[in-house]
Amino acid sequence: MSITATRAKPAGRRCLLLFFALLAGLALPRAASAAYPDRPIRMIVAYPPGGTGDLVGRVVAEALSSRLGAPVVVENQGGAGGAIAARAVARAAPDGYTILLAGNAIFAILPHMARVEYDALRDFAAIANISESQRLLAARLTLPVTTLPELVRYGRSHPGKLNYGSSGIGSTLHVMTEMFRREAGVEAVHIPFRGSAPAIQAMLSGDLDFMIDTGVIQHVRQGRLRGLAAVGDQRLPELPDIPTLAELGYPGVRTSGWQALLGPAGLPQPVVAALSTGVEAMLRDAAVVERLGQIGVVPSYRDPARLEADLREDHRQFGAVIRDNGITAE
Repeated sequence: MSITATRAKPAGRRCLLLFFALLAGLALPRAASAAYPDRPIRMIVAYPPGGTGDLVGRVVAEALSSRLGAPVVVENQGGAGGAIAARAVARAAPDGYTILLAGNAIFAILPHMARVEYDALRDFAAIANISESQRLLAARLTLPVTTLPELVRYGRSHPGKLNYGSSGIGSTLHVMTEMFRREAGVEAVHIPFRGSAPAIQAMLSGDLDFMIDTGVIQHVRQGRLRGLAAVGDQRLPELPDIPTLAELGYPGVRTSGWQALLGPAGLPQPVVAALSTGVEAMLRDAAVVERLGQIGVVPSYRDPARLEADLREDHRQFGAVIRDNGITAE
């Protein structure tokens, strides 16, 4: 009996091990196949509250939450031209629960002008493009000009007296305005802000002379600022009487601005697909499209592959513009 009992113990242990292994095997597929997302998603918006980028982010967060079945929570991390937000996402775990909403300047302009703690072309996974921005050059009402030619003449006859604002050093708006200033032969002091909203407020209060931005459009429509020129190939539908920079003799000031979702490099393909599909569906919703239009942006979906290609091309083109025009962060 002692021999039989001795032999039975190992067999019993083997049965128990087999039983627990089977339980683990049943549990693993369930965990591995858990649908994404199964908890809140942190969406870092690379702008302070109140500006165009922030407003776009809040529309996206609300629309994606309903489509993904999990809350998308906005976290504003403005400053340093968007580098703070970009760095935070570049260092996040590539699990889909930390994503970035930002414009192309963070990837295509800022790295050419400042030391940043991320690699614009290697540290991010493209998810989906969301929108393109409409841009308008506007001036404060108390500036003694009513047209763009008058602004240029005033700037040339009062060298160093004008100033202009932007959403930050290295932003698309900074580079765009520098291109215009150089083509026009106008001296103007650049005053960077932590986002568009405080810059626009400074112009409304009379402390800033002019700027190029999307957020100025609504104030021009309300008569609080003076619109001087639209940026792009066409006049703005909301302000058809305002000519474009190209019409006024500055065709070289042609830069794109887009807002997109990106994640950390190494984001799993199923996660990228879920988020990208959610954005595509969102931009087919007439109510979402209308809300984005009210902010001043045009919905423009691009899938991950197209967004990745455009990001690299913008990085190349903006780099050339910055070098050829001698634009610096100073």
